Amino acid sequence: MTEMRTSIESTSAANTEAAEDLTGPELRPLRPIELPFTARERDTVTILFAGLTWKHERLIEGLLRGAGYRCQSLPETDRAAHELGKEFCASGLCNPVYFTVGNLIRFLQQEERSGVPREDIAKRYVYFTAACGGPCRFGMYESEFRVALNAAGYEGFRVLSFSQDHGIYASTGHTGLQFSVDFGMNTMHAFILGDLLNSAQHRLKPYEVQAGAVDRAIAGMADTIAEHFKSHHGFEFGNCIPAFLFPRRRSRLYRFPNTFGKVWSHLYGDALATVLPAASNELRKTEVDWLRVKPVVKVIGEFWAQMTESDGNFRMLEFLEKEGAEVSIEPISSWLLYMLHQKKTRVAYQQQMAAYASPWTAPKKAVAARTSSLGKRLGFTLAARIYLHHFHRLANLLGVPDQVLAPQQTLAELANPYYNTFLRGGEGHLEVAKTLYYSRHKISHLVLALKPFGCLPSVQSDAVQASLIEKFPEVSFLPIETSADGAIHAYSRVQMALSEARAKASLEFERALKSARHSLEDIRCFVGEHAELRHPLYPIPRHPGVVSTAANFLLHADQLMSARSQESAGLHPKGARGFSTSAASQINSTQEAES
Repeated sequence: MTEMRTSIESTSAANTEAAEDLTGPELRPLRPIELPFTARERDTVTILFAGLTWKHERLIEGLLRGAGYRCQSLPETDRAAHELGKEFCASGLCNPVYFTVGNLIRFLQQEERSGVPREDIAKRYVYFTAACGGPCRFGMYESEFRVALNAAGYEGFRVLSFSQDHGIYASTGHTGLQFSVDFGMNTMHAFILGDLLNSAQHRLKPYEVQAGAVDRAIAGMADTIAEHFKSHHGFEFGNCIPAFLFPRRRSRLYRFPNTFGKVWSHLYGDALATVLPAASNELRKTEVDWLRVKPVVKVIGEFWAQMTESDGNFRMLEFLEKEGAEVSIEPISSWLLYMLHQKKTRVAYQQQMAAYASPWTAPKKAVAARTSSLGKRLGFTLAARIYLHHFHRLANLLGVPDQVLAPQQTLAELANPYYNTFLRGGEGHLEVAKTLYYSRHKISHLVLALKPFGCLPSVQSDAVQASLIEKFPEVSFLPIETSADGAIHAYSRVQMALSEARAKASLEFERALKSARHSLEDIRCFVGEHAELRHPLYPIPRHPGVVSTAANFLLHADQLMSARSQESAGLHPKGARGFSTSAASQINSTQEAES
């Protein structure tokens, strides 16, 4: 810590003098002094950001531009950025900080080479990143950004940090970012829609008939939605009433109905109800073949490592798809709901601890504490329900089926016997809970956990996972640490696990075919005669104990053929969601007998 203090203080003589003026010679801050990002600079300063999928980043860029900000997402990070980050950062950090810091410094160096003076770079750009105060090296990322930028020669470069616990740090003095109701609600839209587009892309790519069609359609959808964020101005109460009724629009009497109207229009208005169905038109034209047998791989792990599409995780998602797997991505929405659940649980625990104190000594304080606790829990519950409702509403507007988020209470109950659900850092108890949930509910053939090399919270989870594999034979779990030079070893381990997952998927498809009343050739002919069965947004019902998309679709198509021949009923996608035949039970009994 002493060495870090010395390195930070020595980065800039000007910052040291400013610190002495503010705090005196004996008290110098660890954090370098930097100029604030003010509202006057919105038209001249560009906000840089990175670290999410390109779908999320494209939507966030449209969101920021629509709110009046200049913004730019950084190019995708790679191994060269990692080496550059290691040059200017301390040793022993997680891979994400090397990849993200190196990517930012490389961009600034390119700007300098293009003719932008170094002293102007700190005035023209600010960087927006996440921060955390939990027991994890992630809590050091913000300070490492500043140390590395100073070491690279960009002293005073501004870093805006958003904490999952406290929001934008008020102590930084940055007033350029102002969060209005419209901005906050559109941020929720961007995360949800980014999750939906990301999920649809990875779900459909293994089954597309024309290579690249899904990627082009998803990119077009992202552009359309981002353009909506840019141009849509939202609800304004003053546009619905005569001006003389509310001459002062900053009064509380005006702000309350205006805020309520904005929230209501975002949750139930018709703006997105018009844009989203139109945006998905290109995707609807894509043709898929649901009878391709693919193992389903559920990707979990450390937040950044499981989500990035770069060298930061060996481009593992792309590798899995090339190896013939259907990749199931964990959405950011699950993390947001996890944080709400954790806050609610902690409030309940604090209220329970306070109950041990005698209420007779201070009855008023006891009643106030209980009331406050109840109000907070109701608030977190309401926020989670609103988010879930809106998630499913947007999924329905896009027409994306099978969007089910694992219930947080169920995840906590699954993990609790094996992992303390109050432990912080990384993904907390989620890695253990997700492995149990997706294995027990027959949602994936393989659970793949991606994490940076030496990620301490994930190492704790992996230790628990080893005991779960012995206790529950149905659990198929593979942890992969993404050290920058271990790609070949990681690919080899994944290929070995995938061979077993492919065997499971093939055997599952064969069992489904044996239980079907029609041959595979007849089912393919039936699918060829009905275009709706080759539709990418066709809702394929899940059958108990059946994991793969191909086996579920085969059983569904067989059921439709039987219903058509017996009842001469017309084909309707929503008419055959239920499954009442003995095919699924026959498959389950065969699996149980073999195990």
